[in-house]
Amino acid sequence: MVINSERSFEVVALGSAIVDMFCRVPEGYVETLGIRKGSMQLVGSDMSDSVIAILGEVEIRGGGSAANTLVGMASLGHRVALIARTDLDDFGDQYVSDLIKWGVKVVRPEAEHDLGTGRCLVMVTPDGERTMATWLGAASHLQLDEQSKAVIADSQLLYIEGYLYDLETTKTQIHEAIDVALENGVRIALSLSDPFCVSRHRDEFLDLLEGPVSIIFANKEESQLLTGLDNVSEIVKFLQGKSLVGAITLGALGAIAFGESSSAFVPARKVEPVIDTTGAGDLFAAGFLHGVLMHDHKELEKCGLYGVLCSAEVVSHFGARPNVDLKLLMDDFD
Repeated sequence: MVINSERSFEVVALGSAIVDMFCRVPEGYVETLGIRKGSMQLVGSDMSDSVIAILGEVEIRGGGSAANTLVGMASLGHRVALIARTDLDDFGDQYVSDLIKWGVKVVRPEAEHDLGTGRCLVMVTPDGERTMATWLGAASHLQLDEQSKAVIADSQLLYIEGYLYDLETTKTQIHEAIDVALENGVRIALSLSDPFCVSRHRDEFLDLLEGPVSIIFANKEESQLLTGLDNVSEIVKFLQGKSLVGAITLGALGAIAFGESSSAFVPARKVEPVIDTTGAGDLFAAGFLHGVLMHDHKELEKCGLYGVLCSAEVVSHFGARPNVDLKLLMDDFD
């Protein structure tokens, strides 16, 4: 598909507007909450409130998977927009103003909700692994209005955060957004987000890959659950058979970038020490999509390289968004 470069936005994303609350926890703590280490679990507001009360100090930052990807892309110089739902409260206003400072346009309904802006308790263990307990709040009531649809129609690419499938209330909005994208020749990318998310929505994700989605991002475990295959080479062939472009991230090893007829292994950049893995996949997607927009995925290895450069930066410090101008990281590779 030839992307229309004359449109106002290069990427528009559907995502959950979530305020991240970071805290450091000892090894074994997350398991005492009944949560699997390294996963994301939806919880009630009472659980996150009680954990915060026990742990005491938390660091509050803007978050949300799709929003993190867009921040990375804005840092790389791209025109991006987020369609998300916050409440009209202090957290919501702070969330929006922070994204605007990064250069991300935010489209949100100007209607108050009584749930409050969503929040995610990000518990980071000494090895840098993050485990997330998420209360979606107003983010669970994402709605497309006429402005949202106009922004999608005026974009080159629609990026969908897989986490949104966890709620029936957002699925209808996702498919409405996909319809608008297809009507206007907008390319569609999907992030699988989390292994538990794939387990819950495998058949729906496979349907998307058979139809409107042309770009996919997954880590190894997510891709194994999606395809039912163990071997990464076989997984790549499976996805290529669906005419997909994308990447399978392999943690500290790197990633495999693939197109319809070729693939490339891209080793990870060495980071010592790894401080916090929150946002690693989100920033990888930002770098990869930068490559797609710059080269139309014809240089797979370069797309993968951009991805690992961006993810290496974000795991080198606390938080899910870059601490440096990502364009500077690309100077030696363009």
